[in-house]
Amino acid sequence: MEKDDADKMDEAPSLVAVGSDDAEWSDVPDPDPFLEEWYEELSPFEYPFPRYDTQGRVVTASLQEITQTIAQWYVRKNNKYYDVAVPGEVLSRDDVERVITHRLKVAFPGNTDLVPDVVRQLLQKVIRDVFVSPRESIPIWSGVRKSFPGNPQRLVFSDHMTATINTWREPAYRRLSIDRPDWGPVEEFLEFMLPVEEERDMVINWPAWCLQNEGDKPLWALFLYSHTKGSGKSTLSKIMSRLFGEENSSVENNVSKLVSRFNAPVLQKKFVTCEELSIKPGSPEANAIKTYITESETMTEHKGHDVHMVQQACAFFFTSNHTPLWLEQGDRRFYVIDVDHDGHRFGARAEEFAALAKEVHDYLEEPEHLAMLYRALMRNRIPRDFNAKSLDVQNVSTKIMKTIQGASWDVNLEIFEADLLEQELVALPAAMFSSKKETLGVANNNIIKHWLLQLGWTREKVKWGSVSYARVIFLRPGYRMVGGIIYGPDGWTTKPEGPDTYKQFQRTDLHKYLS
Repeated sequence: MEKDDADKMDEAPSLVAVGSDDAEWSDVPDPDPFLEEWYEELSPFEYPFPRYDTQGRVVTASLQEITQTIAQWYVRKNNKYYDVAVPGEVLSRDDVERVITHRLKVAFPGNTDLVPDVVRQLLQKVIRDVFVSPRESIPIWSGVRKSFPGNPQRLVFSDHMTATINTWREPAYRRLSIDRPDWGPVEEFLEFMLPVEEERDMVINWPAWCLQNEGDKPLWALFLYSHTKGSGKSTLSKIMSRLFGEENSSVENNVSKLVSRFNAPVLQKKFVTCEELSIKPGSPEANAIKTYITESETMTEHKGHDVHMVQQACAFFFTSNHTPLWLEQGDRRFYVIDVDHDGHRFGARAEEFAALAKEVHDYLEEPEHLAMLYRALMRNRIPRDFNAKSLDVQNVSTKIMKTIQGASWDVNLEIFEADLLEQELVALPAAMFSSKKETLGVANNNIIKHWLLQLGWTREKVKWGSVSYARVIFLRPGYRMVGGIIYGPDGWTTKPEGPDTYKQFQRTDLHKYLS
């Protein structure tokens, strides 16, 4: 090295660690703003403030408490490690040891005894030692993530000592020492949004039951419909999400994620909202939704992980600006309410309702207010005639539900039923479907078969007439065929003979009998 170069190095300012107490910014170059920002972000992890008890003493933990805490941070499977809070990320043992070392500083800032040698011993115990208490060792993961609503434990163990990750988290507001119930502005909001008392009671009793029986599952869902926007559907969904805990809630646009292959992240939530629901009647999506509402056990899958059969306790909440005519007549899975009112976006009382909705949002920003609303729902007395497991559509149907039920019946099926009555048919052989298909303009024979079954007709395979082999025949409710003879109510009988014709399967006094 040349002498001039060496002199220049001696004169150059030394590189001092950012944040060092000995550093004088006048003696060093201006710090890189990105490095300075990085330092500020990591400072809480490097120099966390200790916690103090009510007596002003620094809170410390025993080494046993520390090892038991570490053992709940991670799970292991096939020599790979997973963070319980973010189990999708795969970590090596070296990764885990390094991260734990930093997490200890934040989790136990008052423990000045966590020097390198002590930390090494802790890591040895929770990660490498075999003959150690399961409470102080990172457990084997079953590969399953499941919601256990009401259970604060992050890991739930099987009889075989494999751990299932509990995705449910206790909402922070529930840990407050507040026992006073108070509806606040939510009561006025519900009265404005749902002026019909019976409908409002159903909307209140449903989340009240779900919160009071958080580990259980309702077998029907709330469905809020309004032709106009700004009627409060999203606000009500937000209120419920906060009550169940936003970490335990999922808001989906339509049902694409819910019915997709990798739907486990949705089904692990307690409260699921599907907004702007609009699907085709009888579609795979419609059938899948109904299954998730009523079935507690379902197959779930995460990307990169095995498929598992797990129990789910989801409570479903749907909204739409389109009339759900895809619902089947008498469907017991949806309680539908029309929430159109004068407070919608372009209504006469739009400003008044918007101000009330904002007041509700602002009110529930305070955890104390949310805790009081929770207490009000927990103390809400559920009526005896309210059944979260079965919706009595005959007695609780809303006006919009009755409209949907009237519109959901297949018009073609009604025409077919009228045709059967006009011809006074009590039986219809499958061989005669073709002629009936041409008469009605039906695409194929299977449609007629499904229509007959929907109307309650029964399918039999029997012998009749001059044919010696069994044939398929459909019989009207209340009729049966034995030994080639059709028997009906009031002792009526007929014995079809010869070629199949409509006349052989008619009952001339059918209209009189049905009336």
